[in-house]
Amino acid sequence: MPLPGQPPASPALRQALQLLAAGKPAEGERVVVTAAKQAKAAHGSGSHPLAKAYADMARFHHRAGDFKRAAAEFKHAGGGPLPPDPPGRRDRLAFMAGYAGCLDALGQFAEAEKVFRQCVAFARNLSGPDTPGYAASLPPLADLLARTGNPAEAVKLAEEAFEVCWRHGDAGIGAAAAARAAAWKAAGRTGDAFADLDELPDSFAAGAVAAVAGQDGGQYLPEERRAVLADLAGFAGRRFGDGHPATADALAAAFHHEAGLGKGGDEKVRAEMVRRAVWGYAVKRAPAGLLERVEVGFRPDGSIHLVPHLTREPDANEAVHLETVLTAAVDDLYARPAKGEG
Repeated sequence: MPLPGQPPASPALRQALQLLAAGKPAEGERVVVTAAKQAKAAHGSGSHPLAKAYADMARFHHRAGDFKRAAAEFKHAGGGPLPPDPPGRRDRLAFMAGYAGCLDALGQFAEAEKVFRQCVAFARNLSGPDTPGYAASLPPLADLLARTGNPAEAVKLAEEAFEVCWRHGDAGIGAAAAARAAAWKAAGRTGDAFADLDELPDSFAAGAVAAVAGQDGGQYLPEERRAVLADLAGFAGRRFGDGHPATADALAAAFHHEAGLGKGGDEKVRAEMVRRAVWGYAVKRAPAGLLERVEVGFRPDGSIHLVPHLTREPDANEAVHLETVLTAAVDDLYARPAKGEG
């Protein structure tokens, strides 16, 4: 799950994460460590630039899966004197949120909750109680509470964040909608968790889909996550239509959830998500007028088996083209949803 409350990546962090994604973790780590050494040489121990460099190291190690090391680096980044200027204090808030996110990833939920609550108080004092800056601090706490047995407070916090972002027309409504959906399902609420997002601008609606699809589904009860993703796939489909990247991400998230449950997954749901995803990808790329529909099955090893139904007999070139498109459709499904930088 991406870390909450983080600013855009610095050039050094972007380079390090690119190296990590390319399978070069040692080279990536060297980039952020070198940047920290340069910050220390230029600004000294205890300086704010050095603290930001430590936070970059923490974000790199979190992405690499070393949550314990990342937590220590975030804690170190936030250990100096409180910066006197608003930008510096916003950075301090990001360090705190990152530290809480690492504690959450480590399963230290009580300590994570404590730090997330400190983030909420800090954000309220820094930005004011009816501001997007304050609202942004609420979804991470709400999400944690929804997963750890306090859905009533989670609903309250997520709804507050949603309402503030709605009033201000702020893009943070996506994260608020994601937290609200999880909280609603944890609280046993039925009904479409995204019904009121139809009025949002396309960019905000797509952001909400990305926020939900990017959640770590393994942290939720399977049936609650299934309900959230069913609502999400319905919302994305009616808002954007099959074949749109946001819809493809929603379908892929639901597919991955069911596949990850193994025998506990719902094969009908999994098949329907594959069918819609493959159809949305392939129908505009296949030879014109050739593809009528696609049936989906699963082999014993869990891999996808597609049975395309055609409107006519294809020629040799069309048959090769169609096979290529269907293979690419399955590859696209497995590659989604794209994960944001954490």
